Amino acid sequence: MNKRKYHTDPEILLEQGKAIMSSTDESKFHFRVFAVNMVLSGCSAADIGAMAGVSKMAVSGWVKTADEKGFDALRSKIRPGRPNKLTDEQLKAIDNVLQSDPNELGYKNWDGPTLASYIKSTYDITMSVRQCQRLFHALGYSLIRPQPYPSKGYEDTEERNDFKKTI
Repeated sequence: MNKRKYHTDPEILLEQGKAIMSSTDESKFHFRVFAVNMVLSGCSAADIGAMAGVSKMAVSGWVKTADEKGFDALRSKIRPGRPNKLTDEQLKAIDNVLQSDPNELGYKNWDGPTLASYIKSTYDITMSVRQCQRLFHALGYSLIRPQPYPSKGYEDTEERNDFKKTI
């Protein structure tokens, strides 16, 4: 089996890797550094890949990257994406509003269309109904509609009609 020829002394790389392992919270970076350290300690990339659920080529690539560019090159790159329409402060405020009574703000209940209307009127930000439904889910809410009539054995029609008017 061919041994890799390192540009940097493996002992130095191993010491750098151990130092990083004890000083970081980034889990993917931490995992990659750990895998490289295991290879530098004598384990095979195939064994590490099999134990960790990644390919041996991924582990070998991490070793090569750490050797040629240093351990910092193993950090995840910032991925581009569309920025959120709402700021973190606005999301916190919306979460607080959703916990309050919708009747206080002139809505019958909280659902996608009413949340979209609230966001448009309060923050002048247009969000689709589906986006608002996703926002409910992201904030930990689920849509539960009241049952407008009793399921069985309840015959008070006047009380039922009064209840229907409230929903």
